Amino acid sequence: PNGYITAGHAILSEYREYERGVTAAVNASVQPVLDRYLTRLRLELLGKGFDRDILVMQGNGGTASSQFIALSAVNTVMSGPASGVMAAAYTGRASGHPNLITYDMGGTSTDVGLIENAVPTVSGELELEYAMPIHVPMVDVHTIGAGGGSIAAVDAAGMLRVGPESAGARPGPICYGRGGTEPTITDANLVLGRLNPDRLLGVDHPVTLDHVRGLIEQKVGKRLGLDAEAAAGAILRIANDRMAGAIRLVSLSRGHDPRDFALFAFGGAGPLHATALARELGIPTVLVPARPGITNALGCVVADLRHDYVRTVNKPLSAIDDATIAGVYAEQAAEGRKTIVKESVPVRELRRVLSADMQFQGQSHILSVGVENESIGVEGLHKAFAAAYWRRFGIELAEIPPVLVNLHTAVIGVRPEISLGVLAATERAPTLKAAQAGERRVWFSDGWHQTPIYIRDKLPLDAAFDGPAILEQLDCTTVVEPGDRVTLDKLGNLLISVRV
Repeated sequence: PNGYITAGHAILSEYREYERGVTAAVNASVQPVLDRYLTRLRLELLGKGFDRDILVMQGNGGTASSQFIALSAVNTVMSGPASGVMAAAYTGRASGHPNLITYDMGGTSTDVGLIENAVPTVSGELELEYAMPIHVPMVDVHTIGAGGGSIAAVDAAGMLRVGPESAGARPGPICYGRGGTEPTITDANLVLGRLNPDRLLGVDHPVTLDHVRGLIEQKVGKRLGLDAEAAAGAILRIANDRMAGAIRLVSLSRGHDPRDFALFAFGGAGPLHATALARELGIPTVLVPARPGITNALGCVVADLRHDYVRTVNKPLSAIDDATIAGVYAEQAAEGRKTIVKESVPVRELRRVLSADMQFQGQSHILSVGVENESIGVEGLHKAFAAAYWRRFGIELAEIPPVLVNLHTAVIGVRPEISLGVLAATERAPTLKAAQAGERRVWFSDGWHQTPIYIRDKLPLDAAFDGPAILEQLDCTTVVEPGDRVTLDKLGNLLISVRV
């Protein structure tokens, strides 16, 4: 016996018993581990003189006090990818780019999401392995197994595959010198001159470029009739194609044209591939933040407090009155305000985001409808649902009665703003030439180019230049394709105009 008890109705106050049961089971599994960790962390910080509470990132893109997270641990699922999207929204809003497709490529996976009008898309369902659904609000992020450590191999049919298998941190890519023997995306970038072998982090026992090149040719090239460089180029093309597919999934398949967005590239490997992906998808601008490798951590710093509430109604609209809708929203708002007051975290203001899950009678799927205020009433909900259904499916079903399934309220405590300019506060070179560290041969889609190498942190904020170029910094490398145009904004973000 212990004090960890999960009540399904307290975690998820909506119908569908299976989904509620799975969500409760996941919470019960994670809760003891997370609670012990947070308790230990609080005590250690207290011993060092830090007597404040800890804010924990949630999958919905907001933070919450550790005292509440310990009770609803399931809300931390996908919190890592969500924090990156929140940092992108914050950066995009500050830099004048409210519409973004986020592209976070790390060592083992790539996460993509969509931000419209500086607001990330939030979904109410995530499916885990073995088709287990979790029903909690979370930032809508699509993940594929394509990262710097993704392994490239030729299968039994003679087809080149890249990922989802990964070399991981141990042994890692061949070039890390930890005993890895399988070619990875990182190794391909190194062979093609996109990465500087002298600036790789975490290398235990340096290996020669010839060693990496030899293994790529042996494991991939010979089976495809290619030399090492051509095989490395093929690895990048396959990887880019998979990542472009993920971006199409969060944009085109949901009715959004990628050309109306900028591509926000971050993570340790994202800026290596961003301009090639943007060209493939017709995206005109790539935005690379000042510190791509720590963007997810930045998201934890800038995220607001957030608590989500849901109530199942599951009745035809004709059987509901305006007072019922307003009453549920009022109760949820009051509960959210009370919770944020208990957290004792300074906030600038409280905001509410209202929505309703609706469907036509007889349907199994639901559609989330944005609600402007709690006084929308039955007629207003009917009109909003019809408009949302038309936007999503291009059809009207006026003869079928609509059903109100759930009412949602997100109560957000807006925290004080921080200046992103501090991330770009480095000693800048007086001229572009002074920021150049040299040049080397680099492979691009149209062949090899003698390419200037710049130290990104030294670039003048008024710098403007054309690709090809390689921009190196401690936490990542940015590749600028031939013909692309690079400028910097006042926050130190790279703005790359892509030749599409």
